[in-house]
Amino acid sequence: MKILRAIHYEVLNEISCSRTIPQTILDVGCGNGSFTQVVSTTYPGSDITAIDTSVAKLFSTDNIAFFKGSVEQLPFVSESFDLVITVLSLHHWKEKGKGISEIYRVLKKDGRLIIGDPLLEDWMSNRILGMLMQVIDGGIFTDKKRVSEYLNMAGFEDISIRLIPNTMNSLYLITAKK
Repeated sequence: MKILRAIHYEVLNEISCSRTIPQTILDVGCGNGSFTQVVSTTYPGSDITAIDTSVAKLFSTDNIAFFKGSVEQLPFVSESFDLVITVLSLHHWKEKGKGISEIYRVLKKDGRLIIGDPLLEDWMSNRILGMLMQVIDGGIFTDKKRVSEYLNMAGFEDISIRLIPNTMNSLYLITAKK
């Protein structure tokens, strides 16, 4: 059994809150694919596509296809996915607004977006602490206001941004609907 973080449990719980099980899921910034495999095990009837800029080797399993690529230029047809998830990835995107717009493009009508990521809120909004965390992590964090702006500009609705409990007041669950 893979060890999951609180953020992974929150994303899985949010997926389960859907009225219907998503048939097509895109995992943006999948890293080594370990969480993608957990999603696959949890939703074995769903077709899952995973993409990351650093996928070492491209491979597929019964219901997962892995691709190398970036969120700013997703190599998928418009309106291809019921659900897009991205966990601990947003802060690594070079162009966050463009990435959010691309996700909107590939989501089907009424499709959902679930993001789990650190935001520059609470103690991380302290300039020195926030910069230190960014240097340690290698990403560039953003805040709730800017994430909301990106989502609104792309056309998303029903936007929710909430703190994930037991994550040192730094990790947030962001949800939206096309």
